[in-house]
Amino acid sequence: MSDNIIDKGFLTRLKGAYQAKYGIEMDEWSAMVLYEISENFEDNNKVAENTIKEIEKASNLIKGQLKPIHFANEGQAYNYGFGKSIPYAIAILAIGIIFSFITIDILEYRELKSTTANFRNYKVLIQHGVIEEQKGHLFLILNRHNEKADSVNVGKEFFLTKDNETVWIPLGPKIP
Repeated sequence: MSDNIIDKGFLTRLKGAYQAKYGIEMDEWSAMVLYEISENFEDNNKVAENTIKEIEKASNLIKGQLKPIHFANEGQAYNYGFGKSIPYAIAILAIGIIFSFITIDILEYRELKSTTANFRNYKVLIQHGVIEEQKGHLFLILNRHNEKADSVNVGKEFFLTKDNETVWIPLGPKIP
């Protein structure tokens, strides 16, 4: 809005123009509001025109920076697109392989950690047990527990419900 003061003569001319155009008499308040609306519309119209000019300038600048690519056939276009995307595909594949190796190592570490946490129990078993080698494998040999005895010999006896008298427990992979 402008800071100009509207005089009565201007409002009278505005009311007369409105009455001549529409055939309806307008009061002074309506004339002032109409003037304010038209003044704001003119300001907004100028801003919109400036904005449109700025957008056109930016659009022309962007269009000038584009470099279109033309291919002789679809095969060339495919190879170009494949060549653009293959480095990203290889990078994603490498990251996936590294991630899987890390995940496998973490799982193996957790398994080893749980085994070593229980090692105290295995240590007593192996210290008192008999170890023999057969066909390149190490075995822990245990005998059946005598059910009539009051105590159990740790590392030497086991409980079994079948008819076998001994159990051979492999302690690792085959020795080379």
